[in-house]
Amino acid sequence: MVKIEDYGLRLYDRQIPVKGPASAIILIKKFENIIDFTDIIEELGKDLERRVQISIIDSENSAVYYVAKFVSWPQTKLKDNAQSSVDDVNMKELIDKGYQINSGLKFGTHYRVYNYESKHAPWLIQKIDDSMAWLDVTRMVRVGHGVNKTIVLAYKGYWISFDWIKP
Repeated sequence: MVKIEDYGLRLYDRQIPVKGPASAIILIKKFENIIDFTDIIEELGKDLERRVQISIIDSENSAVYYVAKFVSWPQTKLKDNAQSSVDDVNMKELIDKGYQINSGLKFGTHYRVYNYESKHAPWLIQKIDDSMAWLDVTRMVRVGHGVNKTIVLAYKGYWISFDWIKP
């Protein structure tokens, strides 16, 4: 069941009573609009036990759905003889925590990120600027999903992952 709120939709899974808390909040974005994470960051910051879903709507009013989450980076260490090949101040937090960061060009993103345990990069990072549209996010997540990697968007000091889901 879905209820309309001022800024999004509240989704109730089939097994959860409607009078209880929603299982998800769905924030609707038009694919051609410039990215603004204000409402997403606000919802994630509430730390409620519900999903924050993003619905990106195309020109035919079809939707693609994602679950957004804050990403925290626990301490790790570099593998022997491994080193990061980038020198980006935005990636300093990850480098300081022991992550290996290399170019993500072959995946269409800024960076790919390895931890100590990973043979392949589990994460792809895209730095988001104020001129990007939601269509750009859709492209990135599609590629990331196709190669079994999590897309992490670096936006004004926040790390936000987007995982594609079927409605």
